[in-house]
Amino acid sequence: MRQLRILAGVATETVQGLKQGGWSNWLVVSILAIALTIFGGVLQLTMTLKNVVSAWGSQLEISAYLKDGFDPRTVAKEVSQLPNVKLVEIVPKEVAWQEMQAAFKVAALNNPLPNTLHIQLNSVDSVERTAKSLRAINTIEHVRYPLTVAQNLNRFRHFIEAAGIAVTAALTAATLMVIGNTIQLVIQSRNREIEIQSLMGVNPWYIKGPLVLQGIIYGVVSAILATSVIWATDTYIDCYVTGQLIGFMPLIQSNLGYGMLPTFIVLLLLGATVGASGSAWTSGRFIKI
Repeated sequence: MRQLRILAGVATETVQGLKQGGWSNWLVVSILAIALTIFGGVLQLTMTLKNVVSAWGSQLEISAYLKDGFDPRTVAKEVSQLPNVKLVEIVPKEVAWQEMQAAFKVAALNNPLPNTLHIQLNSVDSVERTAKSLRAINTIEHVRYPLTVAQNLNRFRHFIEAAGIAVTAALTAATLMVIGNTIQLVIQSRNREIEIQSLMGVNPWYIKGPLVLQGIIYGVVSAILATSVIWATDTYIDCYVTGQLIGFMPLIQSNLGYGMLPTFIVLLLLGATVGASGSAWTSGRFIKI
């Protein structure tokens, strides 16, 4: 029963603190919600771009042209042992020559084409390493791979990630200041009450607990608002963006988006942590027990 009374008392003090905060509550929630929205949006965009890069990389092929006189099946078996190699397809030079003759109506000449291996990888990040390993195989004469698009997409993803983290950090710092000022106002309005409680020997965490809980409520409400905005935006643009991606890369699967549940959990934890830490830091500074 005593524990329940303590919890009820903490809850009552928290509600009272929220009432005393007035419009400052909405200022705190607004700024924190903006910071979390930016962070969550960057997280969604970064993870989606990562999925796009991975999906595109899974279809990216390295073409390896073999020297004459070597069995392509033996070379393909050797290549398949390399790390991150998902699939090796053999294109015999006879087949390639027939296709070229049919497509371009080439005159009857001796076949000048080499046996070719088309190599698919598990990750676009491993293309350059694999290409270097392929060049080291003495039975392979030439290696070709298109990597420019994937590299540019990776650079763009890293830029978005860095810019988002910087903006989020700045807004988080501003949020901590606003939370601190709001909690300070609550402490000042309850200054005499806090002094009496401390003189009576009340546990310090019973005094500071409602303030920390108030900060956690700020974070939770802000996380819910931020997730709602991100979800609405994602729903609105998802069909258009997915359609454009599939039109640009028809073989890519449509479910490339990053789920909202992990984002909500991250935002909830981050918001609650920022709110609680801001309140704890301020109450520790202004409440001397």
